[in-house]
Formats: sequence, structure tokens, C-alpha cells
Amino acid sequence: MLHKMPFQFDRPLFVKIAFTAAGKDWGIQQEFPWKEMSMDSDKIQTLYNNGYLYHNEKMEVERRVGDGLEVLDIEALRILVDQINEKVKKHSRTTVEYNTRKCRKSAVPDKQRGLIRSWRRNYGHLESL
Repeated sequence: MLHKMPFQFDRPLFVKIAFTAAGKDWGIQQEFPWKEMSMDSDKIQTLYNNGYLYHNEKMEVERRVGDGLEVLDIEALRILVDQINEKVKKHSRTTVEYNTRKCRKSAVPDKQRGLIRSWRRNYGHLESL
């Protein structure tokens, strides 16, 4: 009997069976960036246990995210978020605009990495100003 690897929160997941989530159709072998989308880990683990998602070491290496956030500890991540939010504040005209665009903070390192990646996807252009 083939033993299935247990779900590992710190490794990327890939789609094994096509499905729809977060308003998007996910195809086979696509990386599923659940942390960056701030999805509930219990729901993701259920998808994993039901065979919709899986870990794939070969695809992990091929699609590795090269942003360097994995090597930063929580203190370094906090410093990065503070620097990002300083730039956002400098380029925001109102408090509402700043609160909409700022990078959220978390005390959980993996969640903070996901929040930074999500912020970069939406407002990354502000980081280079």
C-alpha cells in the first residue's frame, strides 16, 4: 500500500484534481498559493486529505519563489513590513488610502510571508517608489 505524505504547512501545494476556489478555476499541476490568499488552513488540509492538493518536490524546485522571504525570521519580516508601510504612508494622500494599501502584520512568520506576498501582488509597485 502506498503511503501518502502528511500535509505540511510550510511546503507549497499543487493541484491534483481540478477545482474552483477563491473565484478561480485551478488546473492540474498548478501551484495553489493558499497562504498568500489567506485561506483557512483547516479547509486546505481537507482539500489535501481528499486528494485535491498534493506536495510535489520536483515541481517545488522548478517553481520556487525567489523572493527570499523564507530565510527571514519574524523580526526581519516586521522590519520589512515597517519599511513597506513607511513608503505607503509617504505616497498616500489620506488615512483611508493608507489603511487600504498598507501591508498587514502578523506574529506568525509563515502568515506574515503570505501577507507580504499578497501585498506585493496588489501594491508591489509602491515598494520601488
